[in-house]
Amino acid sequence: MIATDVAELDLSKPGVVASFIKDSWEANAGFDALVHCAGLYPAHRVVDTTEEIFDRVMNVNTRSALISGAEYARLCGSHRRSGSMVFVSSGAARRARPGTTAYAASKAALEAVVRGLALETAALGLRCNAVAPGFVDVGSELSPVPPAYIEQMAAASPQGRVAQAADIVPVIAWLLGDEAAWVNGQSIPVDGGDSIGTRNAPNWLG
Repeated sequence: MIATDVAELDLSKPGVVASFIKDSWEANAGFDALVHCAGLYPAHRVVDTTEEIFDRVMNVNTRSALISGAEYARLCGSHRRSGSMVFVSSGAARRARPGTTAYAASKAALEAVVRGLALETAALGLRCNAVAPGFVDVGSELSPVPPAYIEQMAAASPQGRVAQAADIVPVIAWLLGDEAAWVNGQSIPVDGGDSIGTRNAPNWLG
């Protein structure tokens, strides 16, 4: 397994992602799968979203995904090797919430990237999919979330809690494996039912 974190790899800088994928491939004689899990989550109202904020979010969340997938596909193609890619999207790609417009735009664009990669690389023996989690409590220092927000998200969830990373990983592993060989170009919701509705929505039942 090859893994890296944003602390050691600045995904916003041009050229960094492609170099990392290529160097990792050469150092390990190739690899069979690519998982791209990156997401800046700045909370800004639309009227407070600057060009700098938008560009950084798009560069990290979307551009780095496209470039990593494209470089992986080039390497697989040149070495006549099949493989699978999974990208971590978000339910925000299809569901608006206040303060998440730039983030949501980046993840919606990511899902378009996934479809394009899947279509163009299938002939090389590659598959490309995404998972779209709801809110996941990862304790990020880079994009910190107030505890009160986490409590509100848990209260709204059909299952009464927010997700942990362990809820998402099995679906990623399934998409990478042979059992999902006929799944390509899809974004799979992994959100505990968040996308079907909320428990605390207004109603007339009393």
